[in-house]
Amino acid sequence: MEGTTMGRLARRDAAAGRGFTLVELSVVVAMIALLAAVMTPALLRSKLCANESAAIGALRTLASAETQFRQAAAVDQDMDGTGEYGFLGELSGASPLRVDGGLGGAAFSPPAVPTELGTVRQGSAQRSGYEFRVYLPTYAGQAVHQAAAVPAGDRSDGNLQEERWCCYAWPSARAQTGGRAFCVSDAGEILVTDNRAQSYEGTTKAPAPEAAYDPAGADPDNLDAPRVAGSGGRGGDGGTWLALR
Repeated sequence: MEGTTMGRLARRDAAAGRGFTLVELSVVVAMIALLAAVMTPALLRSKLCANESAAIGALRTLASAETQFRQAAAVDQDMDGTGEYGFLGELSGASPLRVDGGLGGAAFSPPAVPTELGTVRQGSAQRSGYEFRVYLPTYAGQAVHQAAAVPAGDRSDGNLQEERWCCYAWPSARAQTGGRAFCVSDAGEILVTDNRAQSYEGTTKAPAPEAAYDPAGADPDNLDAPRVAGSGGRGGDGGTWLALR
């Protein structure tokens, strides 16, 4: 009896110390791979949705900031007592404010948008997987954006920049950090496109000023045209832009 008990204990101890067999390890690896295949797309979708929501929130903040900036008359290039809208560097306090013929020494304080939106590289600021670019109209007839430094002030641009502006947000890496692209302007409403036809991505493929404007308007590339939400949705970039719901 004692020998039988000792034998069972010895066999149990031997089994406990033998480790996993190759078959058992293969089953574990296969289960991990299956879980990864199931969970990865869901995690990516969740990340894209979170980044898109953050971009929409940033555009809403930016729209309020532009109104605040203009009302404060922080920039008044034509010195008529009415303020103009601002570039990202100005809104964030990261760059000196424009004056006629150049840049002033002061910065907007307190900042109206997060500081990271004022750090512009290759024409856009990056936040939560999205690129952001503000366009302002010019007397020369082509809307401009901040390439790195804020463009020099120009008295002749004052009246136009008191009236119009827009900002685009698009994925830094399409299908990885975001899918859709967005636009907000002086009209206050956010437009959205599925970004399939345009494939906006990073700094190498950014929306032009007229992307979300009616191509039949007076001067869409200088933001002088209706935004396309109410005219069938076809924008200057050939894509469909509709009001965000």
